[in-house]
Amino acid sequence: MYFGFVKETALKKDHLVVGLDIGTTRICAVVAEVSSMQKQGKRGFFTKFKKADVLQDDHYNVHGSGINIIGVGSAPSRGIKKGVITNIESTVDSIVEAVQEAETAAGVDIKAVHITITGAHIGCLSSHGVIAVKEKEIGHREVDHVIEAARAVAIPFDREILHVVPSGFIVDGQSGITDPRGMAGVRLETNVKIITGATASVQNLMRSCEKAGLDVTGVVFQPIASAAAVLTQDEKDLGVAVIDIGGGTTDMALYYDGSICHSAVFAVGGNNFTNDVAVGLRTPAQEAERIKKKHGCVMISCIKSDEEIEIGSADGKLFRSIPRRHLIEILQPRAEELFGLLKDEITAGGFQKVINSGVVLTGGAAAMEGMAAMAENILELPVRIGTPTGFEGADEMKGDPSFAAAAGLAIYCAEESMPLTGFNSSGIVGMKAKVKGWYEEAFKIFS
Repeated sequence: MYFGFVKETALKKDHLVVGLDIGTTRICAVVAEVSSMQKQGKRGFFTKFKKADVLQDDHYNVHGSGINIIGVGSAPSRGIKKGVITNIESTVDSIVEAVQEAETAAGVDIKAVHITITGAHIGCLSSHGVIAVKEKEIGHREVDHVIEAARAVAIPFDREILHVVPSGFIVDGQSGITDPRGMAGVRLETNVKIITGATASVQNLMRSCEKAGLDVTGVVFQPIASAAAVLTQDEKDLGVAVIDIGGGTTDMALYYDGSICHSAVFAVGGNNFTNDVAVGLRTPAQEAERIKKKHGCVMISCIKSDEEIEIGSADGKLFRSIPRRHLIEILQPRAEELFGLLKDEITAGGFQKVINSGVVLTGGAAAMEGMAAMAENILELPVRIGTPTGFEGADEMKGDPSFAAAAGLAIYCAEESMPLTGFNSSGIVGMKAKVKGWYEEAFKIFS
């Protein structure tokens, strides 16, 4: 059956996308209305080709008036530890709660979502693909084939490919080519980064969504989603590290020349800071979280020596005053440990040479006082706190780094939902959760 007429109609009409950020401490559902889609080719990508023939790596102007978040729902995350599901039923309850709140706010019935994934099980590997060009000219088919050739690597049976990210093409030995289509040549090559995850972890996330009555149309590595909301294209081109410090894990993605070149996940996050405070000050976890958010700081040089704070006791009734420096003496070593791990990862791969734009910290724990200063001291790179931008509406999300992944997922979904053919440089490839097609997006997301 020919769906071209529906495709052209979908291009002209506004449409809705839904992202579900499944974190260790919070699950957040975001409903976004996408309109005013105007193409802004990435570094001039394929601007000479007709609309229906453009690769999905083209970026669209979905920022500003292009994407409007019309519904946000959140719920405490239960049944998830360090990005991995430990209790499906509890996770399902949290998903349902967040989605229902988003449905009420947006006035829609959510049927399908893109979701985020993280955890220490995420891995990144490099691959190379090469094909012979049989036609006189390199076309769309050859680009697809060379990426498939690069994707054809042996991975353990218990792992799933999440993303295949091309980082440039080589035509007859000439490297640095971003758009090989239309060129003459007999040999086409590409280098890609392949991001994988544990099959069990991916399936458990999808199963939780299915039990909540949702179809999963895409699975996105969390820092890729965060990058969509906090990074500029110039930063990605020059080289930048986005570090998302979540509740259970800290995720890092390095970008260079416009695409991801490395990623890593560390099993240290905001909950470790909270647990340290709870043990060190002998207070319940809930009170420790409150203290961390209200009075937390990771550098003792940032506070006054005579500052005092009030903390609750284990019975939840009594309060006592302590010098604030006692709290900082607990938090600072954990922050030093975290940034030490990040520095080791960067230097071990020699990536400090390509991080020309510095580091962007985001995630809930990034908002703690002194985090940017400590990161600069240890990583020896310029650091800024990244807050989500690139959308209208949802004012509560703007300026709050804890919403970076959720907002970024909405932007990512908006770009993914464009009815285009071909590969996606950050795309979901080769798994059950792959985006199933533009017309499925059009007719299955909402009833």
